[in-house]
Amino acid sequence: MTTEVNGSAPKRRKVAEPAKFRPGFIRTVKVWNFTTYSYTEFSLSPTLNMIIGPNGSGKSTLVASICIGLAGNISLIKRKNLKSMIKTGQEKAAVEITLENNEGKPPIVVKREFTAKDSIWTINGQRSTETKVRNLRSKFNIQLDNLCHFLPQERVAEFAGLSPEKLLMETERTLGDGHLLRMHEELISHDNESQVFSNKIDDLKTRLGKLQNEKDQLEEAAKRFEEYENKAEDIANHTLLIPYARFQDLKKQRAHLKAAREKAKQKLQSFQANFKPLYDAIAETESQIEQESQEFEEIKRSARSFDESIDQFKKTQTQCSSDIVELILNAKSTRTKAEEKRKELEAAKQEIEHLQQQKDSLPQVDEAKLKEWAEEVSAKRHELRDLEEKYATERGLKEDASSEVRRLQEKKRAAEHTLQSKDKLDVLLSAARQGPRLRLRDEALDAHRKLRTKPEYGERYFEAPVISCNVTDPSYAPAMEKVIDNNSLFAFTATSQENLNFLTQFSEKTGINAPLRMVNSAVNASPAYSKDELRSFGFDGYLSDFIAGPKEVLSMLYNTSKLHTIPVSRRTLSDAQVKRLTEPQPSGKVAFMKFVAGDTLYNIQRSRYGSRQSFYVTEKISNSQFFGVQGMSQEAKDSIKREIEQLAEKEAEKKEVYERHRIAADTIGRQFSEIKSQIAAIKGQQQEMDNRVKKAESLRIKIEMKKERAVKLERDANKDYSQKVHALERKIQQKFETFGEASASICSALIQMAQRDNEARLKRMNVINLKNRKSTAESLLRELKEMQEELRKDYQRYKREYDEIKRSEAYVEIERQNQAYTDEERMRLAGMAEAYVNNGTFTEATILLKIELLKDELSLLTRGDEGTIDRLKTKLQDIKDAERFLPELEKKKEQLDKQISDLQEKYEGELSVLVDKISLAFNKRFTKVASDGRVQLAKLARFKDWKLQILVKFREESELKVLDHQSQSGGERAVSTIFFIMSLQGLTDAPFRIVDEINQGMDPKNEQMAHRYLVHTACQNNRSQYFLVTPKLLTGLYYHPDMVVHCIFTGPYITDDNKDKRAKDQLMLNFAV
Repeated sequence: MTTEVNGSAPKRRKVAEPAKFRPGFIRTVKVWNFTTYSYTEFSLSPTLNMIIGPNGSGKSTLVASICIGLAGNISLIKRKNLKSMIKTGQEKAAVEITLENNEGKPPIVVKREFTAKDSIWTINGQRSTETKVRNLRSKFNIQLDNLCHFLPQERVAEFAGLSPEKLLMETERTLGDGHLLRMHEELISHDNESQVFSNKIDDLKTRLGKLQNEKDQLEEAAKRFEEYENKAEDIANHTLLIPYARFQDLKKQRAHLKAAREKAKQKLQSFQANFKPLYDAIAETESQIEQESQEFEEIKRSARSFDESIDQFKKTQTQCSSDIVELILNAKSTRTKAEEKRKELEAAKQEIEHLQQQKDSLPQVDEAKLKEWAEEVSAKRHELRDLEEKYATERGLKEDASSEVRRLQEKKRAAEHTLQSKDKLDVLLSAARQGPRLRLRDEALDAHRKLRTKPEYGERYFEAPVISCNVTDPSYAPAMEKVIDNNSLFAFTATSQENLNFLTQFSEKTGINAPLRMVNSAVNASPAYSKDELRSFGFDGYLSDFIAGPKEVLSMLYNTSKLHTIPVSRRTLSDAQVKRLTEPQPSGKVAFMKFVAGDTLYNIQRSRYGSRQSFYVTEKISNSQFFGVQGMSQEAKDSIKREIEQLAEKEAEKKEVYERHRIAADTIGRQFSEIKSQIAAIKGQQQEMDNRVKKAESLRIKIEMKKERAVKLERDANKDYSQKVHALERKIQQKFETFGEASASICSALIQMAQRDNEARLKRMNVINLKNRKSTAESLLRELKEMQEELRKDYQRYKREYDEIKRSEAYVEIERQNQAYTDEERMRLAGMAEAYVNNGTFTEATILLKIELLKDELSLLTRGDEGTIDRLKTKLQDIKDAERFLPELEKKKEQLDKQISDLQEKYEGELSVLVDKISLAFNKRFTKVASDGRVQLAKLARFKDWKLQILVKFREESELKVLDHQSQSGGERAVSTIFFIMSLQGLTDAPFRIVDEINQGMDPKNEQMAHRYLVHTACQNNRSQYFLVTPKLLTGLYYHPDMVVHCIFTGPYITDDNKDKRAKDQLMLNFAV
């Protein structure tokens, strides 16, 4: 702090506390590769943000980025897709928006990275979804689709064009939390439903009165018909009663059979009870058989276990016998071992002496001579390596010269062949070398040349017409080349899809783009006119008459170029002949759509409009380039001869070079062989010396081994083996004892096995006795079952007769009709039958007699008009339905009208108060720039027709008029719109509002006033954040310290050098680059 001279402190200027960001306010907006920007950041004010810049500089980018970044529909900014929002030359873009959060919580950062098809959303750095961003937008009441909140440049005219009804609903959605809109929509829905109820009630009352009149007229006829119907119904009821009467007769018969059946059933059940003891005895016997059989098997298994023990003991005896024999032999050998070792020692000493004599007889090895030979071999090998390098060099030069000679010879032979050849391919290739390059021709000829090197492929294709076909008369060659297109002229022809695929693969492999054609079948070349008829027209014939070649190639030309339909004449035609050929015949067709006369090609065409008249177009025919080639020019021949001479000279030179290198290589080869022979001789001497050394070393090793063997034999010869012999004798004794124990065990096992065998025989006898007892019981059981079967047959016979009655036609008919009767019919028939049963007359004969009497009485009555009765019934049912539905509808409408009344009272009262506030605020500001203005709520009979009208008057002599496209100018609509939006301040919970170029068309005075009130409204009442986008600013405008002006400059040389120079207590300017 500084002090003045007199020591008193200076006074501070009182500065208002800066505005704060509220929940939902936008703090910053960042964009990457968005529309025209590579990167831009907007640091925003919580009050008013004014974005200015020249037209086309990208001011509306901020508006678009807010819409895109907060998941708004792209149609709100009149764009078709996201691709249009990505900077040209880039694949993706990004928008990042920082929103103020609720108090005490950190700001929310929403980021959207998108390509032409996909978007990636993040909230505070965490992966998110578009739905969550929309939910976040709803949480802060951000309404991007509400023109009162979000008015981009593309929708300014749309706001002025809002109908009063739509304006009311948009305003309701803006006010507060939008509950008035929900109430209004609910009232509209209820009102529509109430109107439907009213229409239904009126229609029902009218219909009910008409039905009553028609019913009175039909009642008299109904009375007569009712009497007739009652009598007919009585007959029908008695007819229905006939099956029940028949059933009464069958009932007694069934009762008798049922008694007989039950009696037979009792006898059968009584007889079956006697079977149980017999069954129990058989079951007990089976159980005993099973038990005895199990015990028998157990004894057999026990006996088999003795077999295994005996086998084991026998194996022990066998092993003991073998061990005893081996031990006896070892004992015998040990007793004579010392003597044997002395004999082996003497033999070993003699062998050592013999080996030592052999070693001493070997000649001595000269180490100095070995070293001398090794050095000599090394020197020779160095000399060999030098010669190898020289030989490889000379041989490579020789092979290069030989290859060059062969290449020159082949090239010379090819040139000589071309000079002598009559092949059209060679002639064409020669002609192609003399003239300018034509890609199609050169590639096609090159493809032919390469395919000819593969004779095995010859049957898979036909060569191009220019090679395989000849024009029989050269004078027609120019016309032929004019009609046939170049692609067909140089095209290969295939006769199957397989061959066509082969040619395609060949083209792809070689990289040569040659035309291909396929012919499935031969084209019929039969002419439409005979030769005499063609001559009458002035023609020599068809083009197809003057070309020869393979029929497959000709078919291709007929198919593509229609040679068989185009006539030709060497002479020019007269005007009369041309007129005859170009005018339609009586059939409406011309004779030929194309023809050649002299050096002119005529093409007949038909107009696409009007009467579709015919006309012709002519083309001049130039000289033939391909079919006219008959041989090689003298100039070409001279050129080839010169080439042959040059090749011969080069060949002679290369042969001399080849011979020189061949002689040098042969000389080096001989030297190489001589040195190798010398090395081989030295190596032979070395090998002989090495063999001596190896043999002496081998003898030394053998002598050492024999000496070691002699020392060991001398020790063994002096050993005492008596103890070892005694040990072997003791082992022999033990083995004899083990053999005796095994023999005793075998005897014991045989005794026990005999006992088990006796027990098994006894068990087997018991099983046989039990099976005999079971067989006797089963035989008795079969006899009893035969008797039981007789009783069962009696029971089944009675049951069958009983069931046959139940399945009889009468019974089935009764059951069928009974199932068809309704419960009401069954009760009615039961009452009628009861009267007959009580009188004892319920028989079929009685019922039939009663029906005859009723039919006689019915014949005396008049039936009346059946159609009238049907109509009366219908009317009565309709009256009944209408009388039932009418009170229900009236009650529903009354309840709905009560709901509408209650809701309307609350809605209308709250809406009227808010509209009055809007009107008052609008009038207060608007009268500063115009004569009068107000906002009025028009309440009509239907809630869907309620309106919010902006009434304005710009001149004293005029009247208040509703704001629309017809009554006000563009500037007047703009100033009215901005003042209306400002009048909503304080009544809405929207966190921000955006207006893009609303000041277009305003006069300077109105623009200054509108700007002042907008700044004042936004900065004094910090309820909403404002965004105003404009391409121009007037001088002398009102500014507030809390607002921010964002100046848009674009261009490759603009940089932001003022970022750190902005004073916090001064007007902020953001420069978007």
